[in-house]
Amino acid sequence: MIITSTVTRDNGLLDRIRSVARNATAKIEVGYFGNQMHKPSITSGSTGQARSSISIKDLAAIHELGLGVPKRPFVAPALNKNRANYIKYVGRQITPIIRRRQSMNATWQTVGVMAVADIQKYMVTAKFTPLAPSTIKRKGSSKPLIDTGQMRQAITYRVK
Repeated sequence: MIITSTVTRDNGLLDRIRSVARNATAKIEVGYFGNQMHKPSITSGSTGQARSSISIKDLAAIHELGLGVPKRPFVAPALNKNRANYIKYVGRQITPIIRRRQSMNATWQTVGVMAVADIQKYMVTAKFTPLAPSTIKRKGSSKPLIDTGQMRQAITYRVK
């Protein structure tokens, strides 16, 4: 007759896995928060007067939703295009989190940084509806969404 025995040592690993699973949810918001104002670099009309200021989040909404200008969405398409990358990254972090080499918060912060970078890149590389000739003449560039760079630089994230 053969007799075997098994000794199981948990060392708290199962409890850590359960804790990670319970705390693995977070909401990452990417966008424009606060009331930072856009300072236009171009003038309007033949008067040469400075254009009125608008909040950067309002300016972004105008472009994203096409309110009075051709729709040029840049937040949602950039995030959707890179969604698989965020999921892969989080998946690779599970083992380091369980082994306490990485925190869930640090993982979510990194995803936020990745999302911001992806949106900024999309803003300069995507093919958008071309600007009107009058807009190109006024701003001196044919690049949609990019004037002073303020809107591109103001994109940020927060983890909730």
